Amino acid sequence: MSQKGYEIGALIGTIDPAVITSTEVFTDVIDMGDFDQVTAYCMIGDSDGSAIVCRAVTCDSAGNNVAAFKTADTLANSPTANDNCQIIINVAAEDLAGGTATTADRYVKFGMVTGSNDAYAACAVIGYLPKQGPGHADYPDLTTVKEIEDDAD
Repeated sequence: MSQKGYEIGALIGTIDPAVITSTEVFTDVIDMGDFDQVTAYCMIGDSDGSAIVCRAVTCDSAGNNVAAFKTADTLANSPTANDNCQIIINVAAEDLAGGTATTADRYVKFGMVTGSNDAYAACAVIGYLPKQGPGHADYPDLTTVKEIEDDAD
């Protein structure tokens, strides 16, 4: 029997759907020692004509000492061009290798911020290919996941 998607990928970080502003909002802190790759799916609803930045940052286990190391191109101010779009940022464990000032930590989180106006947004971070064990059971989803449905009604 083949593996199910939720057995090889786990929901490990979120920015719950909300209005984001010019104060950056971050996902949960992710330990890259647990996964070969993590992918952030940033989703933007009504952007209200604001520039939007999505990025990955390194940090310590408490989420402090933030240093950006992957930033998506800024979505420029537009009344409609940024509505209902997505930005995907992938981080591989080897991205943190080398011990430079911005990649010395093994912890990452993803941030979203607007240039001025409010924007409706959310982000889901999926961890893939756990480094230990056979998948989902060893690295479970966030405790806020209420149900995983995979059987037919």
